[in-house]
Amino acid sequence: MMHKLNNLDTNELLSKIQEFKKIDLKTATLEEISMKILETLSCMLVNQSVFVEGTRLYRIRKLSSNLSNMPQTFQDIWHPPADLIKTEGRVNLKGNPMLYTSTEQITPVYECDIKENDCYAIIQYTVKPGQSLIGYTVGVDSKVDGLNEKGIINNKIIEDFILSEFTKPVGKGTEYLYKISNVIARNFMDMPFCDAYVYPSVANYKKGWNVAIKPDSAIRKIDFSCVLICVSKGFGENGQYMFELTHKANALNGDKLIYNF
Repeated sequence: MMHKLNNLDTNELLSKIQEFKKIDLKTATLEEISMKILETLSCMLVNQSVFVEGTRLYRIRKLSSNLSNMPQTFQDIWHPPADLIKTEGRVNLKGNPMLYTSTEQITPVYECDIKENDCYAIIQYTVKPGQSLIGYTVGVDSKVDGLNEKGIINNKIIEDFILSEFTKPVGKGTEYLYKISNVIARNFMDMPFCDAYVYPSVANYKKGWNVAIKPDSAIRKIDFSCVLICVSKGFGENGQYMFELTHKANALNGDKLIYNF
């Protein structure tokens, strides 16, 4: 792969990327996009991330001010059932759920656009004892020996393309923009023993990382630790994030969350 990057025609790579950007994502099928991606990116560096036992991961759910939708069951703090997945996500297709988490507590606050006085639930998960969660990412801040000057330039071009696709803002009605990140994840990141896809946060760019965990891997390798019901208090003068904790649950009775207060 490094040999290919070292000898790849840079102008041809740039031309292929420009041509790829002309695709009408509204009408293009996943198969068409997949073929075009493979034509555009003949090689790509793939990085492995290992989340060892005890690693904490976080997810946020925005709540109503009266807490009527406060999590009450295991399903409320896990990924949605497959039949409720009606649209594509960043790395999941319709009917294919993923447990979306982040590596830092603050990242999902940005991702969910939590504002001052908003109520939300922050859910903490932990990698189970004796387990390692294996994630893959592509072409992001790769530091690889053996690349010559041309290889470094080509790799940077590919990295920038990947970053632009994984950090592209997507709103209601433009979910078709997720097609590219979905195709990249399945073509390049779905390596043997892959438990999760790792990609940079849109809202906390270059600081936060998201970890989208496959359902089977989540069940086998992830434990629910706790859920905190909070009210955002914004940021202090020194930039520290502030919140008020109103409820906490760190255990389940069957399917039901047990709140301590």
